[in-house]
Amino acid sequence: MAGNYRFEMDQKDINRFLNTTVGSFIQDRLIDKKQRKLHKEQCAERLAAEDGCSDKDTEVQYSEQAVLANLDWGMDALEEAINTSNMETKLARLDYAEKMLQVCAMLNSHQKTAGVPNFYLSAWAHLNLSYLWKLRNNISNSVLHVLEMFIIDPFFSRIDFAPELWKSLFLPHMSSIIGWYSEARHRLMMEVIPDSSDLSFTVDFDQFFNESLVYSVRPDQAEKMQKLEQLYGESLDDNTRLYAKYYKDCINYDSTTCKKVIPMVPIAEPPMTPLHEVSRKIPDYVKFGPILPKSAGFSAILKDKEDPKEACSRLNQTSVPLGKVDSPAKESQVSEDASDYEQDDSFADSHKLVSPMSMRIKEDLGCWPKLQQSKESSRDHSPTVFSPLDSPKTPSPKVSSSKQNLQMKREPASILRLLSRHIMTDSSISASLPASPPLPNDTSSWSTDLDSEVIVEARRSCMKKVNRRQNMNFANGNSQLFENSYVNEMDEGSQSNMSFPLSEKSTQRTRPPKDFVCPITSQIFSDPVTLETGQTYERKAIQEWIKRGNTTCPITRQPLSAVALPKTNYVLKRLITSWKEQHPDIAQEFSYSETPRNSSSISPSYGIPEISPPSKSYDEYVNNLNSRRFNRATVSTSPTSVISQATLETVINDLKPHIECLCNSEDLKECETAVLTIAKTWKDSNAESAIHCCLSTPTIVNGFVEILSASLNREVIRTSIYILSELISAEGSVGETLTSVDSDFDCLASLLKNGLSEAAVLIYQLRPSFAQLLAHEFISSLVQIISNKHENKSDLQLIMEPKEAAIALLEEILMGGDENCKYINAMGVISANGIPALIKCMDRVEGRHSIVSVLLCCIKADRSCRNVIATRIDLPLVLELFHGGNDGLRGICVEFLSEIVQLNRRTICNKVLQRIKEEGAFSTMHAFLVYLQMAPMEQQLLIATLLLQLDLLVEPRKMSIYREEAIEALIEGLRRKDFLNFQIMASDALISLSGRLTSSGKSYNEELLLKIAGFDQPYNTVMKEEKLILHETESKETMEEDEKAAKSWEKRVAFVLCNHEKGSIFKVLEECLKSDSLEMAKSCLVLSTWLVHMLSRLPETGVRNAARKSLLDQFINVLLSSRNLEEKILATLALKSFIKDQGALEELGVYAKGIYKVLRKLKRNSVVVTDILKALMNLPSVNAMELWSCSEVVELGSCTNGEVLCLLHLNGRVLSSHADGTIKVWDAGKRVLRFIQEVREHTKAVTCLYVSSSGDKLYSGSLDKTIRVWTVKQEEIYCVQVHDVKEPVYHLIADPNVACFSSQGSGIKVYNWSGVPKHINFNKYVKCLAMSDNTLYCGCSGYSIQEVDLCKHTSSSFYSGAKKLLGKQTIYSLHIQGGLLFAGGSSVDGTAGKVFSISTKGVTGSLSTGFDIQCIAVSNDFLFTGTKCGTIEVWLKERVTRIAAIKMGGGGHTRITSLVLDANGDMLFAGSSDGKIQAWALE
Repeated sequence: MAGNYRFEMDQKDINRFLNTTVGSFIQDRLIDKKQRKLHKEQCAERLAAEDGCSDKDTEVQYSEQAVLANLDWGMDALEEAINTSNMETKLARLDYAEKMLQVCAMLNSHQKTAGVPNFYLSAWAHLNLSYLWKLRNNISNSVLHVLEMFIIDPFFSRIDFAPELWKSLFLPHMSSIIGWYSEARHRLMMEVIPDSSDLSFTVDFDQFFNESLVYSVRPDQAEKMQKLEQLYGESLDDNTRLYAKYYKDCINYDSTTCKKVIPMVPIAEPPMTPLHEVSRKIPDYVKFGPILPKSAGFSAILKDKEDPKEACSRLNQTSVPLGKVDSPAKESQVSEDASDYEQDDSFADSHKLVSPMSMRIKEDLGCWPKLQQSKESSRDHSPTVFSPLDSPKTPSPKVSSSKQNLQMKREPASILRLLSRHIMTDSSISASLPASPPLPNDTSSWSTDLDSEVIVEARRSCMKKVNRRQNMNFANGNSQLFENSYVNEMDEGSQSNMSFPLSEKSTQRTRPPKDFVCPITSQIFSDPVTLETGQTYERKAIQEWIKRGNTTCPITRQPLSAVALPKTNYVLKRLITSWKEQHPDIAQEFSYSETPRNSSSISPSYGIPEISPPSKSYDEYVNNLNSRRFNRATVSTSPTSVISQATLETVINDLKPHIECLCNSEDLKECETAVLTIAKTWKDSNAESAIHCCLSTPTIVNGFVEILSASLNREVIRTSIYILSELISAEGSVGETLTSVDSDFDCLASLLKNGLSEAAVLIYQLRPSFAQLLAHEFISSLVQIISNKHENKSDLQLIMEPKEAAIALLEEILMGGDENCKYINAMGVISANGIPALIKCMDRVEGRHSIVSVLLCCIKADRSCRNVIATRIDLPLVLELFHGGNDGLRGICVEFLSEIVQLNRRTICNKVLQRIKEEGAFSTMHAFLVYLQMAPMEQQLLIATLLLQLDLLVEPRKMSIYREEAIEALIEGLRRKDFLNFQIMASDALISLSGRLTSSGKSYNEELLLKIAGFDQPYNTVMKEEKLILHETESKETMEEDEKAAKSWEKRVAFVLCNHEKGSIFKVLEECLKSDSLEMAKSCLVLSTWLVHMLSRLPETGVRNAARKSLLDQFINVLLSSRNLEEKILATLALKSFIKDQGALEELGVYAKGIYKVLRKLKRNSVVVTDILKALMNLPSVNAMELWSCSEVVELGSCTNGEVLCLLHLNGRVLSSHADGTIKVWDAGKRVLRFIQEVREHTKAVTCLYVSSSGDKLYSGSLDKTIRVWTVKQEEIYCVQVHDVKEPVYHLIADPNVACFSSQGSGIKVYNWSGVPKHINFNKYVKCLAMSDNTLYCGCSGYSIQEVDLCKHTSSSFYSGAKKLLGKQTIYSLHIQGGLLFAGGSSVDGTAGKVFSISTKGVTGSLSTGFDIQCIAVSNDFLFTGTKCGTIEVWLKERVTRIAAIKMGGGGHTRITSLVLDANGDMLFAGSSDGKIQAWALE
């Protein structure tokens, strides 16, 4: 019991310790975004370095690339989850990240993926999974993934992934191993260091090391040190794995349910037991992993595992490869108990370790020149790896890594640039040593096989190395490391160094002349400038001095009169160049080095890779041409050569005077003659390599550059450029000579701008940076070169044509910089009229892909230029580029073709598509289909859209595999919920397929749908901005033809999308409309509305039911929940398409009460709302009384003016006429009647008001026997005409041609605005009037309606009421709307009104009420009748059913005299006999 209790407590403590330590570590990582980014970059560098070291001929399978992509996608998704604050998004990204990372976490650790060991990928994945579970607040799973990382790959886990966590979890258990290592290392050091028997075990032996001691180490001692380091690393890895398994078992063990043996604490046993205990303080020299640069890759680490017979330990990862060791190191074996913690055999040799001490020994031994001569040895070894040199006073290795990271930021162009920077300082010295015989690979025979002179020379080189480090002021980031590392060596090792025998050469001058050295930089001049004070400085140094605000000479302190610097001191520069040729070793020491270009120029024969800026197209082009050039040179020096060796020497001797003249003569004419002579001689010799070597010296190159800047003879300048181009193509150092001085490049830029096209070739060969190209504003000059029809013919053929160089440079300019910079540069090409010139150059095979890239950039900058490109470009050439290119080039071609078919003219677009389909040497559609199945995700939508458009050029009647695959790819894009941007792109691609595009290629489908729904403003704005309204240059017939083609295309696209797999797209759109992204939901709403709207125009194929089931609820949800007016209108248009389907209408009726109010508010914005409201009201299942409601807005009293006789609504205003002869104007715009104007020009009651159809004239009739005509202004009315008709006017209808009114007698009067009114008598007293076209309808006594033809002035009976013996029956009100005539009057047999069809004169409905109807107002949905008792009855217009009543204030004796509605039918205004005006808001 006690034992169990004790273990449970210990187990809880272990779990608590693990949770706290790991949780704190992960929390720090999650907080520090910069650290995560830096860690990912470092690990990515290691992967990139491995890719660079792997066999280039090995083909990487797509599945392996997918595994690496899964890891990258998983980490990106995890980063998005960390950065987002939206919990739903966070959980979704975490789920996706887990799926991606699990792919790598479950890899077989014994194998490789794309050349990368699986254990590294798996461990990295487990580290990220631990972050993931921490974000899910599951610390247990997080700890388990961390432990799994240490089990799978303990080596990289403790040096790359989590070194600080390893020190906390595992280092305390490694004391016995550290003690053993200290003891073993102490014994070895005592054999090397004299008089070391009295030194303690913890002493730092680094302080005793100097150069002489390094060279006193025997090969067998070095091998012992190597084996010790190897064994030490294995022990740390094995025991790390052992304890990680123990921790894992402790977490998984449950004492209540588990039947396994209780996990026992393991013991970290060293290979041998130490003879004594060491102190608890770990010495500085005891390190737990090599400080490997991230660019080191894995090759060196895995070499022992892959090829144990040729194994070299990690000791070989020093600054210089040591060659292969024939006697392999013996494998150490660690005996362990037969337990669950027994190590995996697969990891026994997987990781080796090297200590900084041994690395330092090897590095200094690397100064031996013979070891660097064997190319075979360099190939046999892994890439060189460096670590900073340790000393007791130096800080932790983090200093090194930080500087490496800083250097990587400075040189992002190449991941391996870090490597070359480290190589520079050590290797550049030994590179200048004289060549010596190659060494055999067996390094064990050094002591007997090495020649004594070679040893002396090597030691002299090492002594120079120390002295140079003491004197040189390092310009690069590694100077501090060497200063810290060698300060003690210089002090203690100087005596032993002096004892070495020195050759005569070492006693000569070791410093350059004082006049050759810049006093600011202490470096030899590269670009010397002499100021007015007589002092000479390096140009860049004195520029920096002036930039800091100094206005005096640094030495003399005399003021400088001019800020602009003079030209280069070429005389001094020639002298320096000549001196450098005589003293190359000293020149290399003190050369001015600022750019990494110099560090990468070391010969590859020393095992150092050359690094150059990426210039893919130039490398490919030059490789093709150089084969011919070097073959020609080889032939010329062969035994069958035309020029014998003696003749060649004669030619070179003949050239020397001309070369001397070029370099030293001050006579420009002589120099120009020399250039022409040199070129002719070289050409006659077929570019003899010996002549090439003779001309490649910096002095001669500078001579040619001076000619470029001074000469005005274009032939001489072209010849100089030709020679320099040939020299650069064969020797890269010539280009470095040209680029070392900024003024040289400026000279070439000036020549290019002045129209010398050949300068473009030389500039391109120099591989300038994007900043250089941008600073000189080359675009217009390059376009001019491309536009030239006739190129200058010359006997001297450049390495490439100027046009090709100009196109390549133009591509570099347009592809560089940020998006804004790309836009500006592309617009520069367009404004320079470069597009037609580029299109004409498409027939050139070289540079064709560059032209397509440039044209694509231009399209993205100015979409309107695609029309010119689409109609002029030779599409078969683009298709040929697609068929023969790689995946990257195919992607560019697909994007380009997708852009040029997005035209605003459907007829032209169809022609372009037809050309793509039919032209070309291969089946374009088949090629696109194949590419669709293997294209990357971002290219799938483009190729699918393009393929579908090609297929739809014919009527989609039969099944097509192209169409099916394309549509499936597009729908699959909508399903990718984890990739929101991809979803949006898929939706936009489907919308653009409708073909409704502006001139910029943007779809205006949404604006068109809004216009169809009655909301014109967005459409009109787009049309105005894009200038798509009929142009003067385009005939009406052309536009009609194009619109016809557009409608036909739209139907084809909608048909195939809707009918694909029986409407599967609707189900996908249903899910997309639920997206949390507003952008995605809006895009899918537009797409869904368009498809549903098009369904009503397409023949029924059975998919409407699928659309209704999937989308009806979503449209209703948008209508009810969205706050965006345009979204509501789109949903309304979609719902309108469903009302023809009775099933959909029944489902819509369920939501009638909820959507009715929303729809009424949309009436003023959308014309389709009326149809929906009408359909809802007529549904038997809908109770109309529940839908209709109103609220009183205002009640105004005008008792002083008497009875309100007439109301009229006009443009947001209400006009009222009163019994005292006044007319009042009210503002009703904000639902509150605001008094504006009162006029009283009639002397008696104004009985009627009528407005013309145009709305600008108002007519009023009065009992004062006049008709007045009024002009309607913004807020006032003015009387402009008064017509005396001799009779009182009771009812009036008028227009500019005629006025009809009723008076006291029977019949009506027709007045033509002049003369005497004509009387049309039909023996009936007229009580009301209504007019439709040229027909007048008169409500008369006797409950009859008379019809008057105003053209013929004849009358007829429209309706004759039944005669009653008692009472008088009269028609009091008439209203015409929608082909119906509404009549209201006396109640007869419970019916007070009727609805007539004007065309048939038949009764279509009756208003059943016991109240007499005095006035009528009609809206789109309702009918309102006013009665004598002050009640307004509300009727459903379609069914003529009474649904509500409104009681007007004033009691039962109030009579409603007039009713009027506003234009939208949302406001009802009523006038009463007691002089009141009342308004209601209808809902």
